[in-house]
This record gives sequence, C-alpha cells and structure tokens, in this order.
Amino acid sequence: MHKLKVWYLVMNSNRARILRGLPVPHEAAGPEIVLQSVHRKLRDALEDRPTRSFSSGSPGRRSGVEPSSDPMREDELRFLRDVFAFLWSEHEAHAFEDLVVIAPPETLGLLRDEIPDKLGALVRQEVPRNLMRLSAAELAAAIRVHLEDAGIHFHAGQPIGWTQAGTS
Repeated sequence: MHKLKVWYLVMNSNRARILRGLPVPHEAAGPEIVLQSVHRKLRDALEDRPTRSFSSGSPGRRSGVEPSSDPMREDELRFLRDVFAFLWSEHEAHAFEDLVVIAPPETLGLLRDEIPDKLGALVRQEVPRNLMRLSAAELAAAIRVHLEDAGIHFHAGQPIGWTQAGTS
C-alpha cells in the first residue's frame, strides 16, 4: 500500500508552521518548517508621505492622494504568495502529495481566494481554527482531534480512506 505524504499547513496572516506528517499518538512530533512574514507595523507602512498631485481647480496647489490599497493586506498577500511558492516547489520535489490547511477563518478565506489552482487541488481538508500558539506536541494532537471530528481517522499516522489528491 502506498503511504501518502501529507503535509499540514498551520498558519495565520504572518506566520506558517508546516508539519511533514502527523506522528503516531504519544510519539514526538518531527521538526517543523516555519515561515515568517516581514514584521511591519501599520504605522511603518503608512509612514511614507502620501503621493501628491496638482489640484485640478487651483493652479499650483497640490493635495495629498490617499493610498489605493490597504498596506497590511498587501503584506498578508505577499506572505501568502511566498508560502504558496515554497509549497509548490516542495510539491514538485515530491516532498508531499496532499495538504491539510488549518488557519483562522479570515486567513482561510484569503487563502481560498488567492491559492493557485494547481496547489488548491492538493488541499484535502480545511480546518477554520487558530492553532498557532500551541506547542509542537499540542499542535499535532489538536490537528488529529479536529480531523477526527471531521470524520477523518488515522492508522499508524496515516489518514484512512484517502487516495492521492486528484485521483478517485
């Protein structure tokens, strides 16, 4: 029987933890891959003076122009794209076949909107929870509980009844 390589992506808007499989209960979790966004505060993002343009009604007068986007959201999107690029390169290197995503609902919604189709096809399950603050041992146990609540059971650390993503 083919042993599936399932990765578990646990993330929020600025940090991602990737577990390469789940350990058997009561075994130590393996090392995690951790990705972190560049720390930027809203104040820093808005510190640059707004663009200025000439006023159409008064010659020689200039006015500030409001930024056209939310700089913090742009940072979140940039981080998501970095995570996607990393995951895709690892998938192409045959590091994993299926992906389970655990994230707070707002991050999960943004992820669904932005994930490339090829990578989205690998997502087997989504869990709308923020589990970022858990220790490595607590995290693996919490993922297992949330997936079992969703009807996914495990044997020897492997999900039972899954076939490789994209196959039936």
